[in-house]
Amino acid sequence: MITTNSKTVKLSNFPDSKWFWKGLGGNFDSFTQIVNEFIDNSLSEFLQNDQGEIKKILIRVEELIGEKYSVEIEDTGSGISNLNAAFSLGNKTAQVSSLNEHGFGMKHALAAANKENNNWSVLTRTEKDKMIHSYTKVEAPFDIMNQQSEYITDDGWPGIQSTGTIIRFIVDKPWLKTITRGLRGNYSNLKSMMEVLSEDLGYTYSTFIAKNIASMTIRYKSLDMSNYNTIDVPALRPHYNDTMSPGIGTTEIDLGNGEVTIEYEFLQALESPYKKYYKANMSTSGVEIRINGRLLADNLFTAIWGKEKHNSYNYILIRINVVSDDKVNLPSTTTNKDGLRQDDPKLNAIYNWIRSKLSDPKRQASLSDHETDLFEQLREKKLKILGEFDSSIIVDRERYAFTSVNEKIRIDLYQSVNNKNTIYEGKKDKTTPQDLYQLLMYWDGLVMDKVPVDEAIIIAAEHPESVRALVNVKNEAKDALGNQYKIKLKTWQSEDIAYPN
Repeated sequence: MITTNSKTVKLSNFPDSKWFWKGLGGNFDSFTQIVNEFIDNSLSEFLQNDQGEIKKILIRVEELIGEKYSVEIEDTGSGISNLNAAFSLGNKTAQVSSLNEHGFGMKHALAAANKENNNWSVLTRTEKDKMIHSYTKVEAPFDIMNQQSEYITDDGWPGIQSTGTIIRFIVDKPWLKTITRGLRGNYSNLKSMMEVLSEDLGYTYSTFIAKNIASMTIRYKSLDMSNYNTIDVPALRPHYNDTMSPGIGTTEIDLGNGEVTIEYEFLQALESPYKKYYKANMSTSGVEIRINGRLLADNLFTAIWGKEKHNSYNYILIRINVVSDDKVNLPSTTTNKDGLRQDDPKLNAIYNWIRSKLSDPKRQASLSDHETDLFEQLREKKLKILGEFDSSIIVDRERYAFTSVNEKIRIDLYQSVNNKNTIYEGKKDKTTPQDLYQLLMYWDGLVMDKVPVDEAIIIAAEHPESVRALVNVKNEAKDALGNQYKIKLKTWQSEDIAYPN
């Protein structure tokens, strides 16, 4: 008989505040994401305590000596009534909307903004504080076990209105410059960075600004400025020339836990004048999804339709806003709210609804950046017409000539149907005599490879008279096998490809 003894030991596993803070702040890639977290909390409180007035959010950025910047984010809300919950990790006691559903946001953002945990502060004043001429201040360092707060009883509240919350911290220039990451051009001065920040906020929170739930203002001052400059953040809207079915509207659907409202816009986008957004390009087209007005995901395409993104789809812009007062009905967000949880069935239900309205996005040939894109559309159309699963039919863009002499000259498009071989040479816009001789080279190369050619086609948007005259001359000649050249001129539109529009 074997006897075993066990003993329960209580581990001392309280995290070290210093290293915990450093790890906590590693969830953000840009300064804008930090600002968004604070704004989310403000908006959530605005919605919870709606009194029918437009609330204000003010972002102040001032350049300091040594390429440092002081940042202050202030709202005119009702203040933070439960600071214990606000500074407890994962505490959802203060959760009032999908904008602050995780209980990590403010701590994450403070840790990212001030990695050294030495120069942040949160000042807040509620209506109750106002009545007794006081406010509360919490400041660095963060202590996971014993966070201190200071209750200040005087009339020195620095806010622009009688109640609200002010968050302050200092960042260095490399962190601030993440606002403009990926943009071409010189965005190194404070003015240009704040203009891009304004776009970021106007894009993410366009619904709140447009519906007058909140106004947002940026005030900034560099070392060479005597006064602050001001930017009133506008609600960014896409430019478009038409809609796609089902157009613009509202519907009710059940994502799995109960009905939500879907506000939708199926647009054919045009390039906007903004620096970053709604450019009708591969980075700003596709589908954007908002939850109760807050942007959570954008530039979605492959995840919905299973197609590789391409610039010929850049005209597609679908804007979806999922609205519900019940958080369990809504898709789940990632902890720092920079996306939607891909494992949530409710997100897939949204994708299914979008596919039910637009099952197969079509390429727009006018957006193709090269004739190779147009040839790919031509290949797809021919396969669909001729029979994609008929093994005797070949429509190939990887067929080569002169292989018999160890050369590989790729043909723009090779087609074989019932042993009749057709080759293509093309240009996006206008052909030249050189294109005709390129096509003849394909023909002669295949003949050298013992592959007879029955027909050759030059395809483009238009053909000048010089090319037409040369084609007539060459059609009187014969190839090395004694077969007469048979060259035809076609346009993209004659092959049912909408280029040019």
